[in-house]
Amino acid sequence: MSCGSLAEELGGVRALLLDVDDTIVDTRGAMVAAGTEAAAVVWPDRLGQHRAMAQRYYDDPERWFPRYASGDVAFDDMRAGRLAEVASAFGVSLPDDAHRTFEDAYAPAFRGAQRLFPDVPALLDAAQGRRLPVALLTNSAHAPTRVKLEALDLVERFDIVVTTDTLGFGKPDPRVYLEACRLLAVEPGAVVCIGDSLAWDVLGAQAAGLRAIWLDRGGRGTSEPVMSVRALDEVAAALDGRFGPPLRDR
Repeated sequence: MSCGSLAEELGGVRALLLDVDDTIVDTRGAMVAAGTEAAAVVWPDRLGQHRAMAQRYYDDPERWFPRYASGDVAFDDMRAGRLAEVASAFGVSLPDDAHRTFEDAYAPAFRGAQRLFPDVPALLDAAQGRRLPVALLTNSAHAPTRVKLEALDLVERFDIVVTTDTLGFGKPDPRVYLEACRLLAVEPGAVVCIGDSLAWDVLGAQAAGLRAIWLDRGGRGTSEPVMSVRALDEVAAALDGRFGPPLRDR
């Protein structure tokens, strides 16, 4: 279900707040690719199962990542917990050095697997043409977020990046959205949050007083009365239509 129009949602907007994982970068694809390589190093005898192991690591059925985002567990403990759950699910032993072995193999593979979604540049160009600042708000930590931005040559594109390291917790705690708005120097009601998580990027943002647009790439739909798009270039086109031609330097 949607409400209003994109033009209405963007009316009077003064800044955009973007999620990172599976919104601007294909984190699922990168994690599964990297996890497949890393699982093969930890469990070389489990031929044919490494991709399934990596998919389970990404799926995180014990919800270690939300626990990390809420500040309940540390980043390394979250990652170790996910790996232990994979071992249990596949009935394999967990070597004493499994976590470090996994991470050492995972890190370079993850960097090499980074991919920007093709609809991102148009949105960034549209925002830049209208002099709208764009900040990032992610529940990931600073270090892996930096890896993603460096791999895609995007470090200089975003002056403001709010991660779980910033305050010690992440979305949907209202304080992280408000911290991003503070750093943008824009009141929450003039900031539009865009992301793939209905709970974290839309409902959480709205509860903190921001506007929000749900990026529903898979067309899942929802009964929640929220604005949704299938691709970010829809937002770019709406910005073009709402604000007219890009501003030019005089």
